Amino acid sequence: MIGPYEVTDPRTLVCQFCDQRAAGRVKVELYGGALMVCMQCYYKLQAKREHPYSSVMDKFCLRACRYQANRKMARLRR
Repeated sequence: MIGPYEVTDPRTLVCQFCDQRAAGRVKVELYGGALMVCMQCYYKLQAKREHPYSSVMDKFCLRACRYQANRKMARLRR
């Protein structure tokens, strides 16, 4: 365990959010989709979790769900 999260993939692989090589990735699940992301992206996604209209969440939804999330429904679920 490193910090507040558990590294679920300790190999050096590419982050699915920022496309940079990372030593260890974490699975992040939001809006019905999931990505394996690096530590920096994990913190960025956690900070923007409450902001469904942000460009960060838009990028996450496109990469994880392969479509733009219904932002109105995302706000109602919070």
